[in-house]
Amino acid sequence: MINTLSPVEEVSIITLVDNYTDLLLIENTPTIQRPILPYGQTLFAEHGLSFFIRVSSGNKTHTILMDAGGSTSALLKNTETLGVNLEEIEEIVISHGHFDHIGALTQVLRQSSCRIPVNLHPAAFNSRRKKLPDETYTNLPVMNRDEITHAGAILSLSSDPSLICSQHVLLTGEIERTTSYEKGSPVLEAKEGEQFVVDSFRDDQSVIINLKDQGLVVISGCAHAGIVNSIRYAQKITGVPRIHAIIGGFHLSGPYFSKIITPTITDLESINPAYIIPMHCTGWEAQTLFAKKMPDKFILSTVGTKYVFTAR
Repeated sequence: MINTLSPVEEVSIITLVDNYTDLLLIENTPTIQRPILPYGQTLFAEHGLSFFIRVSSGNKTHTILMDAGGSTSALLKNTETLGVNLEEIEEIVISHGHFDHIGALTQVLRQSSCRIPVNLHPAAFNSRRKKLPDETYTNLPVMNRDEITHAGAILSLSSDPSLICSQHVLLTGEIERTTSYEKGSPVLEAKEGEQFVVDSFRDDQSVIINLKDQGLVVISGCAHAGIVNSIRYAQKITGVPRIHAIIGGFHLSGPYFSKIITPTITDLESINPAYIIPMHCTGWEAQTLFAKKMPDKFILSTVGTKYVFTAR
């Protein structure tokens, strides 16, 4: 089924939380706008991700928050330092239920003057754990449905693609797995029914925006479903083959994922986006290879950077 995703004329994405900060980068182009702060001010980086996203079409603008970082400290401090007004948020999207994407969710909801729709997959509430090298397990923090509802969330749960913001933003819902190599992690488990199984990350979803005459802007959280799977599914459910920008976590960090970096880059080269902006859990090895293999497309992510994509 093709979803009727209305084209937009501009997409702006501010990186509120990411793993890397560098205030000595001073690019200021129509597409890449690095933060310039007074001496003595800084931005916090952490193992987490959060985006402040605006889409504009005609005289109408929609604003969403995608993910909420790993802690309250980084997101709330960075929004204050950058002058971002969280009261503008009309929808929140949670890419998946991991702790590094929900850390400040309750606080963002509590400080809002109104209740906010929070869009996520039902499996985002599942209990999760990680197998350690000694074969023991550590439980991972999970979202509490009652807590975020009481904080002001209007829960919108769906495993299917769903349109928000007057059909200008599409959420993939559960992503179809088609590549032979994007298989997730064998040490991450989720509770399905009464038992823990290897986590298939049914809740992993991306945000898709159709930039007029340019193609899709695809924003991932961690891409546990696989970044190539995510892109191909976005093309399938929109009927739009052209990819303008890929931005977000690609989950290629660590020894287990090292072996799939090369096929991932090969497939993304064939997809041929205008911009590729790996973040968060992509990892240093993959980052450097993206920079080497796709130097005219690669952009180094830093906290506070604003990306602006416009129709021509």
